[in-house]
Amino acid sequence: MIHIIIFSIIALSIFIATFLKLIKENNANYLFALIPEFIGICIDFICIFLVIEPNWFVITLMYLLSIVIPIISVILRNNNINLIELISLTKANYYENNNRKEEAKQILLNNVQKYKNSYLSNKSLAEWYEKNNELEKSEYLYQKIIELKPKNLNNYLKLAHIYKETDKKDNAVKILENLLKNKPENLEASLLLGDILYSNEMFKEAINIYKQALNYNPGEYELYYSLGMTYTRLNDFQNAMEYYKKAATINSVVNAGNLNMGQISLIFNEYDEAEKYFIQCSESEDEKLQSQAYYYLAKIKLINGQRDLAIQYANLALEINPSIIKIMEKDEYFTVIIGKVQTKQNKRVQSKINIKEEELINHLNKTYRVVEKLTTNQKENNFIDKEQEI
Repeated sequence: MIHIIIFSIIALSIFIATFLKLIKENNANYLFALIPEFIGICIDFICIFLVIEPNWFVITLMYLLSIVIPIISVILRNNNINLIELISLTKANYYENNNRKEEAKQILLNNVQKYKNSYLSNKSLAEWYEKNNELEKSEYLYQKIIELKPKNLNNYLKLAHIYKETDKKDNAVKILENLLKNKPENLEASLLLGDILYSNEMFKEAINIYKQALNYNPGEYELYYSLGMTYTRLNDFQNAMEYYKKAATINSVVNAGNLNMGQISLIFNEYDEAEKYFIQCSESEDEKLQSQAYYYLAKIKLINGQRDLAIQYANLALEINPSIIKIMEKDEYFTVIIGKVQTKQNKRVQSKINIKEEELINHLNKTYRVVEKLTTNQKENNFIDKEQEI
C-alpha cells in the first residue's frame, strides 16, 4: 500500500495546484484536467478506505486520470494550445475528410476569430485556404503565423510556394535566399529557388543554387536531374549529359531524362547512342514519352535508309499517341513513308510529364531541327562548290 500512499500525495498535490490555477486565472479550461483528477483521487481514496490492493487495471486508470491527463494539459497550455480549440479543430478536420468543406471552413473561421493569436488555428485556416486554392487569403495567414512563430522554417517555405503560384516570384526568391543563408542544407528551399530562377530563364543562377545544394545533398536525384535540364537550356550539352547520367545512376526509373539524352545524341549525329536511349525510353510507363521515343527511332531508321523498320516504329508511335502524326507531317524525313503509316483516331494520352519537361523536349527538338537544317545547307553548299570546281 506504500505506493498507493505516495501516489495519493502526488495526485493530491497536482489537484491542488491545478485548482489554484483555475481560481487565479479564472480559466474554465482547467476543468478538463480537474474533473479526471478528482475521479482518479476518489478511486484512490476508496482503495485506501476499504484497504483494497488495486489490480493493474485500476492502477493504470488512476495514473491516467490523476497524473497523465494533467501533464498533457500542462503541455498543451505551455504551447498555447486550448483544449476546446483542439477539439473544434479535430471536428473541422473530420468535416474536411468527409467532404463537408464549408462546415470545416466555418469552424476554422470561428476559431481564428475567437483565438486571434493562436498559431494552431491560424495555421489550420491557412492550410485550408491553400488546399482549396484561395491563395491570397492563405498568403495573409502564413505571414501572420510567421510573426507568431518566426523560427518555424517550414512556414517560410509554404509562403514561398504561395508567392510562386501567385506570380510574386521576387518575394519568393527573397524569402528562399534568406532561408538558405541560415539553413544552406535545406533541399526543398534549394529546389524551389532553383525552379523559380529556371522559370525566369536565369539558368546560370539556378545552376549555382543546385550545385551549392549538392554540397549538402550529394546523393539527391532531383538536383542532378535539374542540373541536366538547366544545362540543356544553356545548350551546354556535354554538362547536361553528365548530370543526366548521374541522375540515372541514382534513379533508374525511365523518365524524360532518357528522351533528352537521346535528343542530345541526335544533335551530335551519334545515332547508335541515341537509339540506345530511345529504346530505353520506349519502355517507360508514360505514353507521351513512349510515343516520342518511337518517333525518334523511326527517324533514325529513315536516316539509315531502313524504311520498313521506320514504318514499324512510326505505327507504334501513332498507336500510342495519334496526334504525333502532326509532327511527322512537318518532318521532311517522313515524307517517304507518311502514306504508308496507319493513322489512328485521337485518344487521351496518359502522361505525367510536367510543363517544364515538355518545354525542354520541344527546345531540344527545335535545336535538332536547326542543326539538321544547317548541316543540310552545308552539304548543299559543299556539293555546289564541287560542281563549280569541276
